[in-house]
Amino acid sequence: MNKFHFLSLVCLFLGIVFLFIGFILGDVEAGIFFIIPYISGSGLFGFFGFVFIIASTFLFLFGLTNFIENEINEPADSELKSRKKTSIKGGGVILFGPIPIIFGSSWKIAIISIILAIILIIVSFFSFRN
Repeated sequence: MNKFHFLSLVCLFLGIVFLFIGFILGDVEAGIFFIIPYISGSGLFGFFGFVFIIASTFLFLFGLTNFIENEINEPADSELKSRKKTSIKGGGVILFGPIPIIFGSSWKIAIISIILAIILIIVSFFSFRN
């Protein structure tokens, strides 16, 4: 656990404490709208509770990206010996209404994506037909 994840947990705990105190004092309300829970608040306890929870989210994400960056830049010694040169090929299809946008890292992947796009268009045509 790096320092950003620890600070994230501290901020999350403080945010929950502030929201709980605000809930007891009547500054913060909680409820369910259909199936979606919500929290609304006014006053300093609600404000600081939300600020700490949002700060904990950003600190956690920053710590996660920092951790991933360190793992990429400094692989373990055993990984250096067993690492082989590999290549990753990928592609995809974005259906923007009736217009397919097809991309791929090679022509073979692009052709496979075109075939998958045609199959997807045919399946959606027959699924939504009256």
